[in-house]
Amino acid sequence: MFSSLKKHLYNNIYINILQNSNTLKVYVEELSYNGTSEIFEKIFKSSERSKMFEFALENMKKSPISYVSILDPSLSQGAAPACLKKDIEKYCELDDFEYVCVDKSWAFYTSKFDLLELKGRYKKTGLDFIFSPFLLLRNFYKDKIKNELSLFILVNEDYMSVCIFDRSQLKYASLLDLQQESASDDELIMDEDDEEELILDEIKNNSVDLEGIDVDDDIEGLDDFDELDDLDGFDDMDDFEDNGDMQEAPKESQMSVEDMVEGDGFGEDYHRFSLIQSAVGMFYKDPKFDGDFIQNAYIADGVSLSPEFKKFLEEEMFLNVVIRKIDLAQEICDLAKAEKK
Repeated sequence: MFSSLKKHLYNNIYINILQNSNTLKVYVEELSYNGTSEIFEKIFKSSERSKMFEFALENMKKSPISYVSILDPSLSQGAAPACLKKDIEKYCELDDFEYVCVDKSWAFYTSKFDLLELKGRYKKTGLDFIFSPFLLLRNFYKDKIKNELSLFILVNEDYMSVCIFDRSQLKYASLLDLQQESASDDELIMDEDDEEELILDEIKNNSVDLEGIDVDDDIEGLDDFDELDDLDGFDDMDDFEDNGDMQEAPKESQMSVEDMVEGDGFGEDYHRFSLIQSAVGMFYKDPKFDGDFIQNAYIADGVSLSPEFKKFLEEEMFLNVVIRKIDLAQEICDLAKAEKK
């Protein structure tokens, strides 16, 4: 009874954090009992974690009912086309990873160390939910994954989540690292208010138990995973050949595709395309999928891709490409709200 009264008296505050190597975005939604909402958001530099925490805590103080969520930033995570423990072990070491089954047919996983590291990093606010980008991608294209074999890609600043679904069945998944030679993720987000480091004893003496947790169509059943209080390219093109009977070709026509892409400022999208091409190539090389051909690609664009990115996929991989903008922080919030229904 008190819990029900509390819901009437106080608004629900959803604090949603999107952590990248260069920025920290905080998306806040204050939801009243009658369904009206107010939205606040702010972007911080990765070195401004103290300011980010101040902003988050200020909003948390508005109500005793608040939830803090984050999109898993770790590069060790992944997804597997299996739900049984003995099958998932083919994709990751379960002594080091935790997994959650989705739709009773596939699973996403992440390392225990990364979960504990995130808990330590966000101890000022706490974390109620850690959402996998693979789960977010599945939720965003829930209507499309039911169709025939298609490629699904979530493009984030630091990584891309690539999935191939065939009639709701996950066939292949890969997390593609977009970070190039730079400081590590930990170094990029450190500032003067950071804790020294996680104590190794805490890592050794704590664990997360996710076995047997299923995720149904309403994204329920993630509480044990999300509530952390229990945790202590293109082929090279030949240059145009000289022809004595022809006038000199324009300089740009003598450049390789890579040179043209980089020269026009599209290097990042070409890099993304190259990684996707390699990932799909791995899928085609797998004898289990002999004869399977991907025709459609659905891209959730979280970074404002250039038109050339779409052309790369269409002209070089012969895909029908549909790109849809995505506000990742808002999608994290939607997952959290669905979880708390």
